[in-house]
Amino acid sequence: MLGYLILFLIFVLLFGMSFYFAFREWLRPEDNTPIPVDVEYVRVENYFGTSFRAKMQEWLETAKPVELSEPLKPPVEAVLEKPNGERILLLNPGQFGGDVEHEELLCCDGDLSIADLSVFRREVYARGKVETGAGVQLQALAADRDVMLGVDNDVARWVDAIGKIWLRRGTLVHARVSSQESIQLDIGVTSQSMYAPLIFTAGYKPLAGYSAPEEEALQALADVREGMSIAGLPTGVARLAADTLLVRGDLELKPGSRVDSNLIVQGTLRSGPDCAFLGDVKAGTVELGVRNEISRNLVSGSTLKLGDSCRVSKAVVAETDILLSPGTRVGQPGKLAVVTAGRNIKLEQDVAIWGKVAAGKSITTI
Repeated sequence: MLGYLILFLIFVLLFGMSFYFAFREWLRPEDNTPIPVDVEYVRVENYFGTSFRAKMQEWLETAKPVELSEPLKPPVEAVLEKPNGERILLLNPGQFGGDVEHEELLCCDGDLSIADLSVFRREVYARGKVETGAGVQLQALAADRDVMLGVDNDVARWVDAIGKIWLRRGTLVHARVSSQESIQLDIGVTSQSMYAPLIFTAGYKPLAGYSAPEEEALQALADVREGMSIAGLPTGVARLAADTLLVRGDLELKPGSRVDSNLIVQGTLRSGPDCAFLGDVKAGTVELGVRNEISRNLVSGSTLKLGDSCRVSKAVVAETDILLSPGTRVGQPGKLAVVTAGRNIKLEQDVAIWGKVAAGKSITTI
């Protein structure tokens, strides 16, 4: 018995000492220098493109020309080598690419046309516009003017343009797409994050003077009592705050209902056609009918579906999936909004978003 007790005490002692030394090291780390983090990464939507342009300029200043035994073929003007051995191809404006895979960085001093089925394993930068053929594979792309990616392109990282971006059918961008003007999406395009003053799918036609539902003063609810019916709301509505209504359970709104306050639904929110929400809306699940208008934010704890021709002024947020039906508009010119989901976002035809779209897994046009 004494032997077991001694073994137990030894085990406790060793176990405690391990925690003691670990805790001591945690309190007094040898390297207390924080890891450098560029805060612009979270502040600037086109961070990748901007950073790559700056890096390319540094590389061009430090890289040295490479003397080759064979003459260069147009549009290649020169080959540079960085101190670490990586090479940069300097291109004149024109068409480049083909059957041979390229491991070099590319820098084009003007407009660049990339041939069908070209494969580039490193980043591409063009000081003009870029147009790619079908089946092109890219690592990443930055352009100082417009970008048009052809059918079934595959971009491993990101695409950034100062001008407009047009992604053709079947194109996949694995990370981020950013433009300072607009992003046009054909059917079958997939990405994970997009940002532009205007993002739109096939079938969208600009409407001069378009504006989102106006934000109005919310109704004071001092006189709201249990059992009252307000603008289509059922009985059993509770007052959570002076300007907020709480519905315990599901809520189904009749066509033409108007909610003049913030609304929280613990279950599923379903609405008929032509409903209006002047405040923020949050529900466990959201299924809105056609031509609904939301003047502020719309949030779902799971899935969110907007019917045809819905209009939302600010954010559209869902924990899992979002479906934006034809005619949906989010945000407005000059007042950017955001659409974000924890898993997938599906955009049907004739959808327009002014601002940002981001998904945990994928954004797909259908």
